[in-house]
Order: sequence, then structure tokens, then C-alpha cells
Amino acid sequence: MSSQPRRGESLVELIVALVLLELAGTFALAAALSIERVGRRAAAGAVQDRTRWESYRAAEVAPACAGATTPTAVPFQLPAGPGRPATTALLRCGR
Repeated sequence: MSSQPRRGESLVELIVALVLLELAGTFALAAALSIERVGRRAAAGAVQDRTRWESYRAAEVAPACAGATTPTAVPFQLPAGPGRPATTALLRCGR
């Protein structure tokens, strides 16, 4: 067995390890930024969903709807918002 110094191989291994660490850091940063963006959109969507639900519930308990003598389904327009289109829901009135 020859005892030659492994100086060059150690440097190459170190460079490869640093490149792998850099790639792992890049992927971790991209994932963190993606999670943050999705979290912001989810929070904005939750606020809009709550606003839509409150308007639906207010229309549902309004005297004209709650006091209807016959059960009916009335179209109820839910407004558009950031990331969500306007939609129509059926509002059940009467008992």
C-alpha cells in the first residue's frame, strides 16, 4: 500500500459537499417562500369566506326570509373577491 497524500481528493469532496449544501439550502428557501405565499392566500380567503358566510346568514335570518309561510329556495349572489369568482348560492327561506 502506498501512502500518498489525499489532499486533492479531500478538496474535491469538500467542494461537492458545499455544492450539495447549497442545493439543499436553495430548495429549503423555495419551500419556505412557497409556504408563506400559500399561507397569505389562505388567510385572505378565510376572511372572504367569513364575510360571505356572515352576509348569507344575515339574509337567512332576515324577517322576510325567516317569516316566509312556504319553504322556498331563493338565489343569493355571493360577491367576487381576490382569488374567488362571484357565485350564486341557494338561500332556503321559510320553515
